[in-house]
Amino acid sequence: MVRDRTARARIKQYLVQHGPLEDRHGLATKVLKEAAGYEGSSVAFIQLLAAMERDGELVREIRGKRTYRITAVGLPAGSGEPASGVLETPAGRLQVDYDVLARHLFRELTGSGTPAVIQELTAEQQRIAAERDDYARRLVLARAKLEELRAQAGITPAPGASSPARPDRPR
Repeated sequence: MVRDRTARARIKQYLVQHGPLEDRHGLATKVLKEAAGYEGSSVAFIQLLAAMERDGELVREIRGKRTYRITAVGLPAGSGEPASGVLETPAGRLQVDYDVLARHLFRELTGSGTPAVIQELTAEQQRIAAERDDYARRLVLARAKLEELRAQAGITPAPGASSPARPDRPR
C-alpha cells in the first residue's frame, strides 16, 4: 500500500482495498486507526471519521459508544468515477445507474424551464416589481403628508429624519 500523506486518503484507501471493516466487539474505530497508520489522538481520529461520515465518504454502524462497522461510500481513493455503481448504505448495497440518475436530475432541474413557465415567472416578477414601486410611491406620499401635518402643528422633524422627497433606501 502506497502511503499517502493525508489521513483521509489513507482511511479511504484502506477501506476501498480491504472492504468494510467490522469488529464484533465494537472496536472498529480502533482497528481502523491502527490499520490506516493514524498517529494522532483517538479523539481526533473519531472527529475525523465523523467529518468523513458527514461528507458522505463513509458510513459507520454505531450502537451506544461502540462502532461495529465502517464502510467506504462513493468514490474509491484516486478514482475519478464511482466503483461499479454500487453504494454501501446502512440499509445495505444499492445499485445506482448514474446515467439514469443524471438524466432524471437534469430533467428535474430544466423541466421547469419551458417557455410557458418562464413567461409565467417573468409576469410574476413584473407584478411584484410594480407592487413594490406602488408601495414606495405611497410611502413617499405618506411621508410628505406627515411632514405637512407636522409643519401645520409646528412640530419640527426629528434629527436624522428623511425628507419626503428622499426615501430612506434608494432603489
